[in-house]
Amino acid sequence: MMNVALQSNPMINEEVAEQPDKGQYFLAIYLGILLVLTVYQDFPLVNMIGEIGRSPIVLLLPLFVFCEIAMLSKYKRLMAAPKLQKYLFAFIVYLIFVTLGYILVQFMQGSYSFWSEGLLGKGIKVLIYFALILLYIRHMQLVFSKIKSFKLLYASFFAVVSLLLVIMIIELVAMPNAFTALHSGSNPYWRVRLLTSESSTTGTIVMAYSAILVYLSQYLHHVVAKVISNIYIAAFFLFYLSVTGSKGFLIVCLLTLIVTMMKFMSFKKKRNFIVLIGVVLAMYMFIAYFSAGLISSFSNDIENYTSSYTRMGTIIIAILTVFHHPLGVGTGAYLMYFDHYLNDSINFMSRFYYNLFGISQINAGELLQYTGTAKNLGVKSGFFQWFMFGGIFSLVFFYLLAKNLIVKAKSNIILFVALIFMLLSLLFVALEIKYEIWMLFAFISTFLGEKEIHHSNMSGVSK
Repeated sequence: MMNVALQSNPMINEEVAEQPDKGQYFLAIYLGILLVLTVYQDFPLVNMIGEIGRSPIVLLLPLFVFCEIAMLSKYKRLMAAPKLQKYLFAFIVYLIFVTLGYILVQFMQGSYSFWSEGLLGKGIKVLIYFALILLYIRHMQLVFSKIKSFKLLYASFFAVVSLLLVIMIIELVAMPNAFTALHSGSNPYWRVRLLTSESSTTGTIVMAYSAILVYLSQYLHHVVAKVISNIYIAAFFLFYLSVTGSKGFLIVCLLTLIVTMMKFMSFKKKRNFIVLIGVVLAMYMFIAYFSAGLISSFSNDIENYTSSYTRMGTIIIAILTVFHHPLGVGTGAYLMYFDHYLNDSINFMSRFYYNLFGISQINAGELLQYTGTAKNLGVKSGFFQWFMFGGIFSLVFFYLLAKNLIVKAKSNIILFVALIFMLLSLLFVALEIKYEIWMLFAFISTFLGEKEIHHSNMSGVSK
């Protein structure tokens, strides 16, 4: 539907007037609002309607649907969607069938709910997450394509990055009670978390917005403006790096540097050699300044806290589930299988930590709490949660998605690094409300590589 509008617009060449019309400014402001709502991931609505309300994006669902209906009504036909949308749509259709099949199996066995959560109701609620993600991607690509000036795109992202910087500074000053009215809970919090629920979820936001802003900086007319912009973005990123309490962010940064180094191992091009030297220096600085604190923090977590055990335990549950049910178990009945394999997961971890670290007893208290509730029951990893939902088919989905985006992003080193960071982050963060990840995917799909949306390319946007 959306693509009819994109393809019906004439190509805009670089002779387009420098001054955008009022409609373009309105679209840039609207994009800025969308970008702010994208990073707001601890919306108090969660206390009324559940996890889907943790992001205010859910409130835009009627607007997304209205836009889809308006496009269909105007152009009377559907057009081929970009591969990003095709892959996600196909995955959703597959999940619908798997979900209904496994819920039917549970119904035939006399199981209609898990504690207070109805299996069918749960299945539908989780599928709404997927539908909302697809509609969000389509809407963002529509807005990206309608803004005909890279300068306006830059202004929207610059404003939001500046807002994030202000929020970070205020958090550091007002910690631990910064912005409590904007969060779902009023408990003190001692780390930088921006507008999310915890610090571990902020890294993908900073990476996505910083990388896109660097990419858009190249379309500023003056060299001085480009340099100042890049210095500003680097300062923003390094400031976040110095104050973040997210171990996952630091780990994914290191893994991203390693992958980037492997890609640019060839010295045939001078550019590759320069990039490789930069990556090696960045890795050295990372190891020199962060490794000791990171190892100490992990040791402290293993000895005194349960989060590491919980994350690993839920991932093992997902793997055990798919091992016995290769097609996945869908978005409703997964509650039953999560509970079924929980004890097996704890036993496996006990043997693992004893054989590897000599730890005779692990602290699985948080994991054991899942046996008495259906609230927030899920895998602490976006990739493995979707793996549990869709089984082998989810691997196909992630492979095709990654392949398509990597081919597109390889033409720009900054967005390539950001993409690798996001793909690796899927192992650590939940995907359902991490809209900045899908925003980056939509941006890359729209502007880079072989154009699947005819209007959405660099030659069709005024610099």
